[in-house]
Amino acid sequence: MNLDHEASLGACLIVTCHPSPSSLCGRVASEVRQTIEARGGRVLVDDLVAMGFNPTITRPEFDVFYQDRIPEDIAVLVEHLRSAQELVFVLPVWMYGLPAILKGYFDRVWRPHVAYRLAGDEIEGLLGHITRMTVIVTHGRSEAETDAIGDGSKLFFETSLASLLPNLTDTQRFDFYALDTPDVSEIEGELRRVRDRFQGA
Repeated sequence: MNLDHEASLGACLIVTCHPSPSSLCGRVASEVRQTIEARGGRVLVDDLVAMGFNPTITRPEFDVFYQDRIPEDIAVLVEHLRSAQELVFVLPVWMYGLPAILKGYFDRVWRPHVAYRLAGDEIEGLLGHITRMTVIVTHGRSEAETDAIGDGSKLFFETSLASLLPNLTDTQRFDFYALDTPDVSEIEGELRRVRDRFQGA
């Protein structure tokens, strides 16, 4: 184990993917970070857009995908994931699901030998050090409209991703709805609930 990894064990990893730092996603990610740091917590931030993350698995990468070989361009992301005890995902829902860059993050970073191991027909989750996860999502439409048309991020985070986290015991989700016609008081109320989540963690 290297010293950087050892120093960051137990950290909270924030993964965000909105292209605009002035967006609500950007504000939420910043407030979560500040709240955790104010109580002395360690925070790692992977802003996928800001860091120029490439979400595409190339043919050469796919040829060795099931081997224990980490591409150099995602080595820091893998190190952060392996160092985290807590995960926070801050994202918009676009086209009824995850933004492409975030989907690519899960495809490339949560890879075999990092997030899971294939054992015959079984998938064994390898991220047993992660015990807490928070998902914070922004929506253009109202809650009723979103429920009517579907939101693929719910199944992904609540069932699919959680299956790779064998010791996950604390999960919570926050949704900011109707941002096409925003209500400032509702936004501020939800932000308070988000801050409360992290102030006493």
